[in-house]
Amino acid sequence: MRQINIKKCIRFLTVVACSSTAYAGSVVDLAPGDFTDTLSGITNTQMPELIGATLNDSLQDFSIWSQGEGRVESPLYQGTLMTRIVRSFETGNLTFNYRLLNPNPELMGAISHIEVSGYEGLQTRVEYRNEVTAPGDEGPSIASRSEDGDMLSFDFDGMLDVEEESRFFFAMVDSPDWHADAATVTIYLQSGESVSLTVAGANPAIPTPGTLGLLGIAGLISVRRRR
Repeated sequence: MRQINIKKCIRFLTVVACSSTAYAGSVVDLAPGDFTDTLSGITNTQMPELIGATLNDSLQDFSIWSQGEGRVESPLYQGTLMTRIVRSFETGNLTFNYRLLNPNPELMGAISHIEVSGYEGLQTRVEYRNEVTAPGDEGPSIASRSEDGDMLSFDFDGMLDVEEESRFFFAMVDSPDWHADAATVTIYLQSGESVSLTVAGANPAIPTPGTLGLLGIAGLISVRRRR
């Protein structure tokens, strides 16, 4: 009877089971607790995985008001948040694209950063679009992720004033599923004021039945070997 090399079998099964989470591309893989100050933009030519079908476009007007005791409330910044969800032709997974546009030029506020919730349990890669034809003036240069993985922060090092719009900046996830009103975007001014908006979000990826089966086989082999 032919003998099975148990170590080789387990190694092969582990590689197959984990291969669905291995990605290539010139984007930053931002694990929980990670920080990067190297965002520099990317194009479809550099990463064809970005090309896909637009599933949903959402435009939300917002205002950020002055705060403080004894002060008359007045708007400091008014603009529009765009959220675009794209499904990759290459992988079937989603990219959540965000853009800040239509600032009111009569106001004086400047956007420093935004925070986006809803990424816990997801492999998440970040960058911004810088094709020649891409709309906007500036992309974020810094991105970070909370320790629990739920919150992403995108920082505009030079600030976005009322004469500038952002480029599309994005989070690519290892999930094909999304739901409306499942996440929150908070937009911050340099002076500290902010506003929060409810946006669409993704579901954490669930291993396919085939992958679960392979993991189960590997576990059985391991138990049998210990016996």
